[in-house]
Amino acid sequence: MPILKKIACFPCAALFGVILILITVFDVFTPDNTFSELENRALRERPAFSAEALVENRWTGDYGEYVREQFVLRDDWLRAHSFLEQCLLKLELGGVWLGRDGYLFAKTPYDASSVQPVLDTNVRAICRFAESHAGNVYVMLIPSASNILSANLRFDPPRMDEDAILDAVYKALKEAGVVTIDLRGAFRESAAAGAQIFYRTDHHWTTDGGALLAYEAFCSAAGLKAVIPPESLKKSVGGFFGTNYAKALNAGAAADKLIYYDLPNMLSVEKLSPDGSVYMQDGPLMANDKFLTNDKYGAFLHGINGYTRIDGDGGANAIAAGSGGAAGSGSIVVIKDSFGNCFAPFLTANYETIAAVDMRGRRRIDDILNPESDVLVLYSFTMFAQDVDLFQLG
Repeated sequence: MPILKKIACFPCAALFGVILILITVFDVFTPDNTFSELENRALRERPAFSAEALVENRWTGDYGEYVREQFVLRDDWLRAHSFLEQCLLKLELGGVWLGRDGYLFAKTPYDASSVQPVLDTNVRAICRFAESHAGNVYVMLIPSASNILSANLRFDPPRMDEDAILDAVYKALKEAGVVTIDLRGAFRESAAAGAQIFYRTDHHWTTDGGALLAYEAFCSAAGLKAVIPPESLKKSVGGFFGTNYAKALNAGAAADKLIYYDLPNMLSVEKLSPDGSVYMQDGPLMANDKFLTNDKYGAFLHGINGYTRIDGDGGANAIAAGSGGAAGSGSIVVIKDSFGNCFAPFLTANYETIAAVDMRGRRRIDDILNPESDVLVLYSFTMFAQDVDLFQLG
């Protein structure tokens, strides 16, 4: 037949057409995924059609974004794309800098002027809060991994001067009577000695590395005795590929081991019921079911929640580090980002009650704040420079 003869003259085009038709058929009959385990994020769902949205060109754009995230063999295509980019010797994949020794670094903003308004707002909010709060107010900002481990970067990417900004922030806070805790010296010294401060595939600090150093630094600043959990409670979970891996999908990445301390303390997480009422859901410190997913870090404090109340050890260990030092006030409010999730459990040795608050999910703290409570603002530098919810503290 003439048509078949013509097709035979262009075998590659014919094969491509067949593959395209097969992919389309499979794509139509394959159920949509609402969540990507590989990237640890929710995927776009099919947008509802309306004539108004079509006329305003909203539906077309939303549908285009939906199609980009819902197609057959999506994870395999993403891995293949990442592998090809690595073959081109790229130093950045998916907003992640590829580093030496298996490190993947979250890309940080390079233009200080773009984050300065948020920085100024957050500093003012903390200063106003410290003026009105009778208890001790501490601020601990976690330097970025690319700052502490800059020697592990394969190149010198354009970055803002993080150290200069931190110096200025700490200076302004100190002038307002806030106790600042600078982790940079301890982190660099420990990293130089071979300790793993941050995960290689994730943007968070390690529990027995960065978070433990931060706990010791906090206790020193607060006049408390740092109580390190016994090695018998130290547990590890293998196969951890973190957020930086989910963005870069680096074919050569090796899995991290996630470390946690299996403390017996309990917590209560603030939840919202279907009828709009608020209740507290009790449970253990760790959500062990998360270890079976890609979101293993989400096991700490059961993930990101607006308010989590942790039961401490009755203040039995809240003794002064030296003569004349002050003991813990009995309660502490930790205003934090996700870095605080693996840090807060350490405080159970020093306080009767620990309130962990994420301002992205809870806009007020006055109803959980005692007049004499200690308050710790614990943020990663990158989050502190971009968080538009912290202003509510002031």
